[in-house]
Amino acid sequence: MPDVLTEKLPSGVMIVTLNRPDALNTLGGALLADFGAAMHEAEQDRAVRAVLITGAGRAFCAGADLSAQRGRSEAAPAPLAFSARVTSMQDLHANLAGAAFRCDKPTVALVNGAAAGAGFGLALSCDFRMASEQALFVSAFARIGLSGDNGITWSLSRLVGRSMALEILMLSPRLTAAQALELGLVRSVVPAPELLSAGLQFGERLAAGPTQAFAIMKRNLEFADVATYQQSLDREAFSIAVNGVTGENADAIQAFLDKREPDFRG
Repeated sequence: MPDVLTEKLPSGVMIVTLNRPDALNTLGGALLADFGAAMHEAEQDRAVRAVLITGAGRAFCAGADLSAQRGRSEAAPAPLAFSARVTSMQDLHANLAGAAFRCDKPTVALVNGAAAGAGFGLALSCDFRMASEQALFVSAFARIGLSGDNGITWSLSRLVGRSMALEILMLSPRLTAAQALELGLVRSVVPAPELLSAGLQFGERLAAGPTQAFAIMKRNLEFADVATYQQSLDREAFSIAVNGVTGENADAIQAFLDKREPDFRG
């Protein structure tokens, strides 16, 4: 079986499932490359309008496959080994959290179980998160002497603020689904058997929306993190002009005048 499964539904929703359940969907085997390829496919296929990301079995993604590092030795000279590790991490980010974050389609993490380390970062890189009651979130990096990767510092600081982000990173508490909801890390918590159906319902709402405008909204919010108020106003002015030539805006206005729901799939 492939390490990542994909399914495209008539509604425009694509389901991407991390499929190493016996290894808690850790980042081993072909999972990383397969996930990057799946997200690229979602990006390029115009029929895909929203992406749900989940894990097979009892975990969402438990992060790095530490068993693969057992007995590892640095055979290369230290400077070369350091450079190679930086490049390796850049490739990891590009194919995992970066691939989810950069996707222009709305992304939803359906966290069915443990989201640890890089898996926590992957969940946070999605636009939305929904959790089953069995979900568990843990940064885990401090426990193995690491500072964090896969965008977890960027995402956490924006979602919960600097102080709480530091507490989650430094103390690595095991956050339950209920605690994650209270902190604003997830939008909803549902019983485990209902997670996929609830995720599909939400995904279909997103897929039925103006996905070209959604893509611009995502980039405008990212830009706003480093922009002045006036710079954001200028970017919004440009974006509104772009909206006017995509067709979504014209159809929505006509639908309003016709007293019908807009169809953004044209």
